[in-house]
Amino acid sequence: MAKDPTSIVPFYQPPQAEPVRSGSVSDFVLNEIARRIVDGVYKPGQRIVEAEVTRDLGVSRSSVREAFRRLETNRFVRIEPNRGAMVATPRREDIVAQFRIREVISGLGARAAAERVQEPGNREIMLGLLDDIEAQRKADDPRNHRAENGRFHRAINNMSGIPDVGELLDQYNYPILHTIYFRDLSHANWLRNLSDHVDIARAVLHGDPVAAEHFARQHMHRMVDIAIEIAERLLEEARNR
Repeated sequence: MAKDPTSIVPFYQPPQAEPVRSGSVSDFVLNEIARRIVDGVYKPGQRIVEAEVTRDLGVSRSSVREAFRRLETNRFVRIEPNRGAMVATPRREDIVAQFRIREVISGLGARAAAERVQEPGNREIMLGLLDDIEAQRKADDPRNHRAENGRFHRAINNMSGIPDVGELLDQYNYPILHTIYFRDLSHANWLRNLSDHVDIARAVLHGDPVAAEHFARQHMHRMVDIAIEIAERLLEEARNR
């Protein structure tokens, strides 16, 4: 099962002179490699040499190999026979295909949430989400948007009553694009996200499954172009280095 990308890189961490160890050795290695990929230390298509990581981080080869396997599951790297781990380079067609699936799943989740809005406590949850969005707008500070975005979508997914809908969405995600999107989030895209969330929440609150599905799918569809732009920028930066 794919892990929530926030458990891989909780938020963009600026480069540090010395990596900070926390949790298990495997978690430490995984987070450090993921951070280096996001920071551009490891470039798209670059081979990550197991022996160098072992030496740099002072860990065993088995810990590095386990981290590589987990990073491959989460699409940060791909493992090639006789070459080892390579930094993943998502292709346009792969991104489009993945987001089409996410669009359908997200739409079904929002539709189901709207159908269940009259169940005890659900209207209050939606009203709370709308209050949170308004508070974010007034604060005019997008720095916590990744956490707020996660809370919003978890609330919709939980209300849907569809088992494991969040895990299904994670299986069709590129965490590296997701992480960089929130790291470099522009003010305009932040406001657009908040507006999308308001549309979804209001449709759910009004018990309108058709509108809820429409706005959820529209929101996910809009993310395709952003994801492609990030992927192409990563490749361009790699070529220019």
